[in-house]
Amino acid sequence: QVNASRQETKLMEECDQLIEIIQQRRQIIGTKIKEGKVVRLRKLAQQIANCKQCIERSTSLISQAEQSLKENDHARFLQTAKNITERVSMATASSQVLIPEINLNDTFDTFALDFTREKKLLECLDYLTAPNPPTIREELCTASYDTITVHWTSDDEFSVVSYELQYTIFTGQANVVS
Repeated sequence: QVNASRQETKLMEECDQLIEIIQQRRQIIGTKIKEGKVVRLRKLAQQIANCKQCIERSTSLISQAEQSLKENDHARFLQTAKNITERVSMATASSQVLIPEINLNDTFDTFALDFTREKKLLECLDYLTAPNPPTIREELCTASYDTITVHWTSDDEFSVVSYELQYTIFTGQANVVS
């Protein structure tokens, strides 16, 4: 009864720690997404302001061009036409710079998350159990004067790093275990 209560308390503590870690990570990643959104919105606002400025300059230039086209004095028209031509060339060159830096169809793919592995680990959460022993492949095992080579396979889902190999030397007098 006491052991079960202790295990239940330990389980609750461990689950609470997992939940706390998940909540902390959610907050950190959520903050990063919000910061990315703010940066993108700031860049878009700057691009919109630049485009509006360009439109205003172009509108003003078009109005001046229309006014100069109405000019009846040929000498005066030539004087203003040169000025307007230079301004049109400058406006055309500067409009090439206004290529959007941000593609509006972009998604937040840099914030893509894959919880597949974590979900699988959590779904498999259970009491610790010992891994299955390996299957020794006797046909591949060899022995010589001072060397023994043992081959085995393990189909256990746990990642076993190593096994301890114990063997007995049978002699006529006594058995020695190493």
